[in-house]
Amino acid sequence: MSDIYLEVNLHNLYYNLSKIKKQLNSSTMIMAVVKGNAYGHGSVEIAKALSEDVDYFGVGLLDEGVELRKNNIQQSIFLMGPSNDYKTIYDNNITMSICSLNELENLIKWTNNNQKKIKFHLKVETGMNRFGINYNQLEEIKLLLEQSTYAILEGIYSHFATTYKNNKNYVLNQKEKFDKYKTFFDNYYNDLIYHIANSENTIDFKHAHYNMVRLGNALFGPCNSQKNIGLKKISKVKSRIIYTKKVNKGENIGYGNSYKSKQNKIIGIIPIGFYDGMGLLKKPIGSRFLSVTKYYLKEIYRYLFRSKTIIYYEGLPLEILGRPNMQYTIVDITNIKIDNMIVEIKISPMFVKENIKRTYVSEVKN
Repeated sequence: MSDIYLEVNLHNLYYNLSKIKKQLNSSTMIMAVVKGNAYGHGSVEIAKALSEDVDYFGVGLLDEGVELRKNNIQQSIFLMGPSNDYKTIYDNNITMSICSLNELENLIKWTNNNQKKIKFHLKVETGMNRFGINYNQLEEIKLLLEQSTYAILEGIYSHFATTYKNNKNYVLNQKEKFDKYKTFFDNYYNDLIYHIANSENTIDFKHAHYNMVRLGNALFGPCNSQKNIGLKKISKVKSRIIYTKKVNKGENIGYGNSYKSKQNKIIGIIPIGFYDGMGLLKKPIGSRFLSVTKYYLKEIYRYLFRSKTIIYYEGLPLEILGRPNMQYTIVDITNIKIDNMIVEIKISPMFVKENIKRTYVSEVKN
């Protein structure tokens, strides 16, 4: 067994999906978003586990979609980010996203010249202001689509910028804008897929489901939704204590003499450090003043008091001694009877490097 690994509980993954499905109409399609290595859980294994239960897999980058195809994922794959590598998209039967008039012109030109069919969803702007065409461009879009034989419009979609819980009025405003796009396209198409709802808004805002929803973080555990539907965390980072020793009262521990022992201790060392996200907070780059202020207040509190740990043995917190090193962290195990030497480290799977082994279990675990 590896000294450190991410244990993914597939039973909890299925459980979460079943809880979310109860919020949907039976006809509503589901896109499971597996971008970013399925939020750190392993995109290929998660896709294989869900292949019979969802209609689409969503990826952020073309390479992520190709990786799924290389591993024999047969479900429809939707590329949410822009790309002009049409040959790779065609060869791997990936549905692409079109976010601008220029992108649509280029796709139509390539597919017509090569007589190759590529399906796409049109991204429309409703308030996120990242990718997407504007409502005043729809007539031009319609004229371009009339010239297309091989570029097939399959869906219309957008992206909520916030959640129903955090800013209901903004979400309602975005939905109202999205409905205008839908009304336009309903005049010309009968069977398009419409999707805008992410995990939180799927749970909290039924009127935003349309005929497909996109599920990301809710598949993997509790999310920032207003309604608590009982989602379970599906993964745990676990590590073996690889070394123990006695430290006498008055001796320093760790780099920079950052900790001085006030009593005789037994310490344990685990093979994970700040390289893997230990002791780090997500800095709110580009955030508002209040978010930045909260971040620095948390940093000051953690520096002064160092009272919070993220390492546990059978539910008991283990004090971190000194600063985490690049690849090692020292913990106090003086008063803990360690039997199996395995501890849990409560960090996000997105911090866990891809070279760290993922293990998959299906038994029932809390």
